[in-house]
Amino acid sequence: MSTRARSRVWAMSRRNLLVQSRDPGHWFLLLILPLVDGLLFGSIGVAFGEGEAPVRLLVTGIMMFHLIWQLTLAGSFGLLEEVWSRNLLNLMTTPLTEREFLGGIGVVGLIRTAISVTVIALVGLVFYAVAPDSAGWVLIPSAALLLLFGWAIALFVIGLTLQYGDSAEVFSWGTLVLLLPLSGVFYPVESLPPVLQPIAEVIPLTSIFQSVQYGLETGSIAWGELGWAALGTAIALALGVVFLDWQMRRFRRLGWITKFT
Repeated sequence: MSTRARSRVWAMSRRNLLVQSRDPGHWFLLLILPLVDGLLFGSIGVAFGEGEAPVRLLVTGIMMFHLIWQLTLAGSFGLLEEVWSRNLLNLMTTPLTEREFLGGIGVVGLIRTAISVTVIALVGLVFYAVAPDSAGWVLIPSAALLLLFGWAIALFVIGLTLQYGDSAEVFSWGTLVLLLPLSGVFYPVESLPPVLQPIAEVIPLTSIFQSVQYGLETGSIAWGELGWAALGTAIALALGVVFLDWQMRRFRRLGWITKFT
């Protein structure tokens, strides 16, 4: 990447950070929501579980889920902010490329993710004596896969935003709300209704969270589960890239920019 390209990526990141820092709604999503989630799931583990294992499972589960939650929000809001401010046409007249735009909001997503995960980790450590690394080394490959899968979801949401504009905001929330119960973040897949279990099995998130649960129970790494998760995540990422590229070509060919001016 050239020096000018890096400068444009940084400029895009800085613009997003400034916009979001002035919006109290973003601070709520970044700090208050992780705080509430950490307290909620930690307290549920204390109230209804026996011993420390349920608390570790719930706090670690919600901490890992926020890895994809914040990255997806940053991706979708990065474009939606330009839509809301009627700035999309202005961006298209600059040398900024699509990849540089995505790189900019990706950097913001990683910063948001680091902050929110830190908040939940501190809640777990201070209030429930749950160490953030309770699951062991499996957290490293699991976190990497969750970030990649979150980015795949963000690409789909950005593609839908290009077509539907403001109305696509619901997809940034709804997609993850749908995946949360289906991916077995806090329980084995066998706990789901039988008709939903085959669907849950093909979602890469399910294998990732099962490997984290295995790490919490045994301290070992379930490489088989991680292998399936990596394959599924690679497919989801490839589909996300293809979908966004297809939507960008339709955006130019059909003149969708007129929706945003």
